[in-house]
Amino acid sequence: MPAVLVPDRLTRHVAAGHPWLYADAVPALVGARTGEIVTLLGQGRRPIGSALFDAESPIALRVLGTGRDEPAGPALWRRRLETAWLLRQSTLDLTTTDAFRLLHGEGDRMPGVVVDMYAGCAVLKLDTAAWLPHLAELTAAIVEVVRPRSIYFKGLSGQRGGAEVPPAQRPRVLHGAEPAPLIEIREYGMKLQVDVRRGQKTGLFLDQRDNRRLVRQVARGREVLNLFSYNGGFSVAAALGGATRVTSVDLARAAVDAARDNFALNGLDPAAHAFVAADAFDDLARREQAGESFDLVVCDPPSFAPNQKAVRAAQSAYTKLNAQALRRVRAGGLFAAASCSSHVSMDMFLQTLRESSRVARRPLRVLEVRSEPPDHPTPLHFPEGRYLKFVLTVAE
Repeated sequence: MPAVLVPDRLTRHVAAGHPWLYADAVPALVGARTGEIVTLLGQGRRPIGSALFDAESPIALRVLGTGRDEPAGPALWRRRLETAWLLRQSTLDLTTTDAFRLLHGEGDRMPGVVVDMYAGCAVLKLDTAAWLPHLAELTAAIVEVVRPRSIYFKGLSGQRGGAEVPPAQRPRVLHGAEPAPLIEIREYGMKLQVDVRRGQKTGLFLDQRDNRRLVRQVARGREVLNLFSYNGGFSVAAALGGATRVTSVDLARAAVDAARDNFALNGLDPAAHAFVAADAFDDLARREQAGESFDLVVCDPPSFAPNQKAVRAAQSAYTKLNAQALRRVRAGGLFAAASCSSHVSMDMFLQTLRESSRVARRPLRVLEVRSEPPDHPTPLHFPEGRYLKFVLTVAE
């Protein structure tokens, strides 16, 4: 097994639970191949843990365990899955919800591995090619621990489709039958159809599940605007909560059509609501010209900061977008703003909201500030893993 000497300044980070070691911070592993398990050495060349090596990523080593853990391998993968599954059973209401994150990578001490459950179908996605040599072992562990109907491999994060994708990285069924084109899931009594093969992420933004329930709780009697609505999760939640009318806006026509179908799936009349395929910025500008306003506006855009270099531009974009959205909220109405970028901290995001409030001349009172739900745990010494911000406010 290859070994690498971890600089003294980083051994404490490893011991505390930080799961990454960057290529420019550790000695080069000459001859090591992507996917090999590497022994981490501390002072006196004493073994302090193990890690998974990726020769192509800036994150050269993903820590699998420290000195107190059992050796890395199939038994450890199974143990980590068992621990994660028990945690979900104790923190989630699985009697009313059958879509959740079973394994949250670094947060469940399996860095780079995501497993989401959709009504018995497990969807596996990897953040690094280093796990590909261990894919059969991961599949066997998921089958043994959870016994899913099927396991669908979604490929690597950020991977584009096409013939140039190596066969080992291509999406495919790993166990059981091919997933249905649309899987019907339950979320606190709400039903949604999810496309795990072609949908964003693994099919649904599971990290917003509890926030969709919050929107449902506050929507009664309100006219709602949902920007970046995707398949209508927030929209359906608002309508089920008693909203008088919900307008869903998304750039993708397929997403708008999916939202309409999800209304019908829940016994809601799509004709009583509005579904708009448009750019959110353009849509807000048009509504400003028309003088339209709403009692509740939900703004959950895609990440504006895919990397650290984009943070300043992202802050500017969040400020502009949220100011535009705030102007469409009636006095005393609610505004829900979200961000899913790990490069924009909670403090940064709250500062952009303050600036949006100033620009729009709409004072805000904060009702709720939320981050990741219990099925998306994050190591305390891994602030990079904190990415979700959801803020519910009253607009004066």
